[in-house]
Amino acid sequence: MFEQLKVGSWACADDRCPIRSVVHAEDQAVTLVFGEHGDFELFVSTTALRTLLQVGGHALEDLRMRTASSLSSANHGGVGDDQ
Repeated sequence: MFEQLKVGSWACADDRCPIRSVVHAEDQAVTLVFGEHGDFELFVSTTALRTLLQVGGHALEDLRMRTASSLSSANHGGVGDDQ
């Protein structure tokens, strides 16, 4: 079984991993805190956070489209089916 948050040379947060933010107005930055006990913290500037949200939004849309396409193929038969 995987942990909620695992950190190595990379980090992985699953559906159960709590995520909260701490705003640092004086630095125009935010710390994203992953895990119940601050297991991993990511300090990002306003610009980096904006980029992260834009990239994340594009990734979510891509994932949604690919998931919808996969579900459609599964429901209507895949390429090469005799149906």
